[in-house]
Amino acid sequence: MNRHFLPPFLTVLVLLLLSMLVISAGCLKDSSVHVSSMTVGAEKVTGAEVTMNVTTDIQNTYGVSSGISRVQLKAYNTESGLMVAEKTSDAGFLGVRGSGSVSQAIVLPRKGSYRLVSTIYENNQRKGQGEITVYSLERLTPDNQKTGLTISDIDFLVRKVEGDRVNIQTDVYFTNDDPQESGAFTLEVKAKEEDARLLADKQQATVESIRPGATKVSGVTLTVPDQYNYVFEVLVWKDDVIIKRGEGNVRLRPGQIVSKDTQFVTKEIETSKFVQGSGEPALSPQPYTTMKSPGFAAPLALLALGSLAVFIHIRRRDP
Repeated sequence: MNRHFLPPFLTVLVLLLLSMLVISAGCLKDSSVHVSSMTVGAEKVTGAEVTMNVTTDIQNTYGVSSGISRVQLKAYNTESGLMVAEKTSDAGFLGVRGSGSVSQAIVLPRKGSYRLVSTIYENNQRKGQGEITVYSLERLTPDNQKTGLTISDIDFLVRKVEGDRVNIQTDVYFTNDDPQESGAFTLEVKAKEEDARLLADKQQATVESIRPGATKVSGVTLTVPDQYNYVFEVLVWKDDVIIKRGEGNVRLRPGQIVSKDTQFVTKEIETSKFVQGSGEPALSPQPYTTMKSPGFAAPLALLALGSLAVFIHIRRRDP
């Protein structure tokens, strides 16, 4: 009769297996996949486009994955709401409580802000979704404009005065903060009249490569009309791209506001006194100020003098 019954250890084993199947029966039916995190980085930046590297981390928190998971990435313009780019990639088989990560490169215009939405699909069934927003892509510096060059100082020297023309030498101090040499580049300096912004002159010069951590001075000489105020714009060109800008002011006819009567006063500057001779120090400017008395002081004085003259004449005629 004992042949019709299972040994005790086999009975326990069968019950244990049946229990595991019952417990996992619900898990085998479906899985719960969601987006755990998203990270974004600018992989490549040009003047018109930005290549964004979007990494989506996914996780199966319940059950067994029943197939290959897919991550669909879409980019929407935050202002118009229109979709501007899309990409889909496989995430692989997640298994039991498995996790995965998918990196996708998506190209966006280098202007505006975008909402990046990652949606997970498994067996063509939508499982989960995550999103992140990137803002003001136009603020990203294009790769070909990134440089360690800095403009640390700008000096202006008067070299020559002929009639109403002045030769001004512009010395620009460049410092290379990169760990490698800067390579040769082009310096361009423009002189624009301060108010009308008319271009008076512009010149270019080639600057040789600068060692890491070193500073080099390079200059050009511009010829401009005397007795005007100027903005000197400094442009640094490399491979047909402007990589650095700077500016300084040269005021050959400065003025000031007198606080007493808020009258604008013009200072006359003898520009020739600023000419830098060979080894001769620059002379200080000798401005003079033209002031006018406020109100009617001058007419009243003339009237008083005229009245006094009439009074004296009458006294002389009176016996």
